[in-house]
Amino acid sequence: MTRGVVLLAALLAGCHRQEGSVGSVSAGGMSAGGAAAVGSAGETSGAGGGSLVTTKPRAAAPVPDNYDASGCTHPEVKAECQNGWCKIPAGCFVMGSPESEWDHAPQEQRVKVTLTRPFVIGQTEVTQRQWLAAGLPNPSRIYDSGPMAGQGDGTDPECPVGNVNWFEAVSYANHLSEQEGLEPCYVLRKCTGELGVGLGLNCESFEITKPTIYECKGYRLPTDPEWEYAARAGARTAYYNGDITTERGPGVCVDEPALDGIAWYCSNAGPLTHPVGKLKPNAWGLFDVIGNASEWSNDQAGWVPKSETVTDPDQTFGPGQARDWRGGASYGWPALGRLAARIGLSDDFKQPTYGFRLAKTLP
Repeated sequence: MTRGVVLLAALLAGCHRQEGSVGSVSAGGMSAGGAAAVGSAGETSGAGGGSLVTTKPRAAAPVPDNYDASGCTHPEVKAECQNGWCKIPAGCFVMGSPESEWDHAPQEQRVKVTLTRPFVIGQTEVTQRQWLAAGLPNPSRIYDSGPMAGQGDGTDPECPVGNVNWFEAVSYANHLSEQEGLEPCYVLRKCTGELGVGLGLNCESFEITKPTIYECKGYRLPTDPEWEYAARAGARTAYYNGDITTERGPGVCVDEPALDGIAWYCSNAGPLTHPVGKLKPNAWGLFDVIGNASEWSNDQAGWVPKSETVTDPDQTFGPGQARDWRGGASYGWPALGRLAARIGLSDDFKQPTYGFRLAKTLP
């Protein structure tokens, strides 16, 4: 069993469709360093079945956000997308969440982040069709037994590729770079296994081919700040179209009105991921940044900013560290899809519904 499997097995088995008490673990604060205990006093089931918990929106008025964002001017947000890539300009944004946001975690402490390089990011998650076009075996699968039986990756070619670990995601990025005559961003060393087959590709170490990942001209995974900047599209709320209105703990599925129409999550996804690009995009033009497949980021998990302002933060600290994934999941409860939420998993972790989208620095 790979590192991190215990954690996600607990989480997935705890995706409740029937109301019950849950542990007090904050989803935003979980990491691969230890399994989170997710328990329920009621009957549990996977995200694809059972009765949906309904809950009233919070009655109290939202807490005013008095965060001082002075000196951090967000650029104009408009969709500039072509051939599956969306351009994101350089600029400043507020990363993280206020302490008043439901399920806020300490690592989400807010910081003014300036990104000095524009970049493009995939308009959708990498699909099975794109993965297969690279001549790679399709790792996507559906659980055939256990508490998640029948759930997993959709079989339509336009569904996100799933069951991909971090090494496999960056290997695909390298492959795409080589196809276009660009220098790959990652050098993987002492690797075993086969890309997309069985336990997949696992490596003892890796290096970035430039002093920082931002300087690489090839395809790569987005950094945590890049992912959140692109996903927020100027929003400072829990989701890019508003705040979370329901309050339930980890593993409890509720219908979240703010997610209706923009995300495939536990309330509407059913047992499988869905073809990309079917719901409403954010203001940059990005689809499925919340829900559907979970998305690997480039960065080490759990990092916390050490100052109130940072520029081009680079959190690539080397092998053997947990890596962040972002954006919730098709089985995910609403709080898991908050734009500030970061979950740490070991780089060799792979499971259905875990995919990625790519980025590339622009000149």
